[in-house]
Amino acid sequence: MVKIRGPCWRVPVVSALICATAGLLFVDAGASAGPGLRPHASLSLASHLQPRPISAHRDERACTPTLRLRGAGDAGDAEGAEGAVKEKELGTEAYNNKDFETALAHYQKASELDASAMVYRNNMAAAYFGMRKYQECIDTCKKAVEIGKENRADFKDLARAYARMGNALVKLDDLEGACQEFENSLMEHKDPQVALKAKNARHAITQKAAQNYLNPEQAEEHRQKGNAFFKEGKWVEAISEYSEGLKRDPENHLIYSNRGATYIKVMDMGSALRDCDKCIELKPEFPRAYARKATVEILCKQVHKAKETVEAGLKMSPDDAELKEVQRKVQLQVMGVGLTPEERELRAKEAMKDPNIVSIMQDPVMRQVLEDMQRDPSSAQKHMQDARVKANIEILMAAGIIQTG
Repeated sequence: MVKIRGPCWRVPVVSALICATAGLLFVDAGASAGPGLRPHASLSLASHLQPRPISAHRDERACTPTLRLRGAGDAGDAEGAEGAVKEKELGTEAYNNKDFETALAHYQKASELDASAMVYRNNMAAAYFGMRKYQECIDTCKKAVEIGKENRADFKDLARAYARMGNALVKLDDLEGACQEFENSLMEHKDPQVALKAKNARHAITQKAAQNYLNPEQAEEHRQKGNAFFKEGKWVEAISEYSEGLKRDPENHLIYSNRGATYIKVMDMGSALRDCDKCIELKPEFPRAYARKATVEILCKQVHKAKETVEAGLKMSPDDAELKEVQRKVQLQVMGVGLTPEERELRAKEAMKDPNIVSIMQDPVMRQVLEDMQRDPSSAQKHMQDARVKANIEILMAAGIIQTG
């Protein structure tokens, strides 16, 4: 029988019992095996089954785990850490008073007293930033990150160091580097303010690249190439050239006008309308933009809008022949000349998608006017004496909501 004593034995109870039983069986088998076997070999097994106690002289501290707090640093001594905190408080007081040089001196002293805490390096970097010494700020932040990683600093402290590097790089106009540091900061800790700075930096990079790409001379070359493709009926190639030209010169109203005309050819009315609007915005006195916009609106069955566009264009250029031709087309559309009943119905249906038309139709005064006109068409003359009612009736007639004849 094997006796197991105390918790200091290395062989567990169950394992010892199993091994001991196996040893006895082995001895019995050897005794009955005859002289040809070596029963004394079981003695070696039995000797290995003896559990060994742990030495009484073993250092108990070796078994005690060491608890280490993340971000606590490894202060050389309690007095040094306490002194570092006091220096930091003095530095923060000076920093809040915009006395960055004094603050820097205190933060440096705090870092000397507790060199393993990155927070003091972060404070030093903030002081350098306040002094507009951006490269020194960056170098100090890099050292802070190095110390922080060695001493398992808090994620937020690491994030602050990266973010401050990003701020300094923005000041040095290194937007690519700033983006990288902001991303590093967000990897450590998700801060909405830092995320916004990263977004702004990326936008600034895009804007800077676009600015560097500007070249009005090359824009005109692309416009001429686009015109050549347009004459050949190569609409897609023309649009590509016009688009490249606008990248080179986004303020060129002629390119917007030409691209708008090309979009009409491929029946992309939404893009055509946007280009015409942009052309009018850049050059309000350019009549062709109004003519092309009105053409788009006619094709979209929005004759009432085309009428307004033509009238606005004629105010800018009363004698423009192209605008007058489009005006004639608009008048024919308003009168319904050449339109089948189905086409008239379709035009009215499309017009009802316009919020302005819906608003007019829902106006209680206009509803009463329309009811009066439906009962007694001659009442229209009386209602047309009101300028507001007259304008609305003309819009409804142009839209095909009110039809004559």
